[in-house]
Amino acid sequence: MGIARIVIVIGLLLGTATAGYGAAGQVGATLYGRTLLEQINLYRQDNGLPPLRFDADLIRLAKRHSFAMFQDKRVSHRNFNERFERSGSRMCVENVGWNYSNPLKQFDAWRSSSGHDQNMLKEGITRAGIAEVADYVTFFACK
Repeated sequence: MGIARIVIVIGLLLGTATAGYGAAGQVGATLYGRTLLEQINLYRQDNGLPPLRFDADLIRLAKRHSFAMFQDKRVSHRNFNERFERSGSRMCVENVGWNYSNPLKQFDAWRSSSGHDQNMLKEGITRAGIAEVADYVTFFACK
């Protein structure tokens, strides 16, 4: 087994792999993020909507926001307009979360909240960034 393959396997086990797996455009997505987006896309499909694809720039914006929430020790949408402007998009949505032990529990919590649910099922969005820092998670999706 080559060194690159060992690094990828270790990254998958730790949830930090940065190489794309499966669908194109997953560069920078962690195992947590890929699992959460897969669940969101299954949900979108069940509701007649097209899947979202990862976007490296949106992943970076989500990661910065998750880190900011971690530093502040609170969940917020602080500086959403800044992320929206940096996205270069005409439309973006955002879900944030805290303290869910795995991506499926985070998804279930968002699905149970009308505003978060609407964001996951937003028509017109095509790209997504998901990042977790400690227990803080950001889902940032744009047209």
